[in-house]
Amino acid sequence: TPIFKEIMQKAKKMVSGWGGKMYFVYMPPYGRYSADYEHIFSLLNRDFVMSTATEMDIPIIDIRSKVFDPHPDPLSLFPFRKNNHYNAEGYRLVAESISNRLKSDGIIPLNSRN
Repeated sequence: TPIFKEIMQKAKKMVSGWGGKMYFVYMPPYGRYSADYEHIFSLLNRDFVMSTATEMDIPIIDIRSKVFDPHPDPLSLFPFRKNNHYNAEGYRLVAESISNRLKSDGIIPLNSRN
């Protein structure tokens, strides 16, 4: 939607204004992995969101491809395998993935414990 693009443009400009680097972190919803919510997932427009970030030259950290898709049991990363936020293990893997990317991009020093 035009509103999403406008928000992304303003956010990128604001972050650039203080010399920062903006990343877009895509975190997949429960519906991506549950047949019960498949109809909701189909309403989410991941392709639009990802292409918008790409068009705007905003680096993407795709948690779906880095954490959930390679995981043997993605639903186990949600509390009680139910529609909710991620559980502690899910967020730990998300944080590791983000940290690894920021280290590889030189944003976080390689010897950092973060």
